[in-house]
Amino acid sequence: MDQENLIADIEMRAFCAGISISALCREAGVHPTTFSRWKKSDRNPEPISLTLRSIKKIYAALAVAEAKSRRRSRKVAA
Repeated sequence: MDQENLIADIEMRAFCAGISISALCREAGVHPTTFSRWKKSDRNPEPISLTLRSIKKIYAALAVAEAKSRRRSRKVAA
C-alpha cells in the first residue's frame, strides 16, 4: 500500500470509528501537523515520507478507537 492509500485508509477508518484525525494523532503521540504533512494536496504537492514507527502508532491508536466504537454500538443495540 502506498503512502496516499495509507493516509486514505486511516482517514476512512477514523471517520467510521467516530474519531477525528487530530484526536487520533494525540492518542498515538503523533503531532497532527505531522499527519497533515504526510498528505498530498494542492498546498503540499510533495508530502514528507511517513515513518514506519509513526504509522504503527497511528494504527495502534486506530485499533483502540475502533474497539471503543464497536463497544458503543453494542450498548446502543442492547
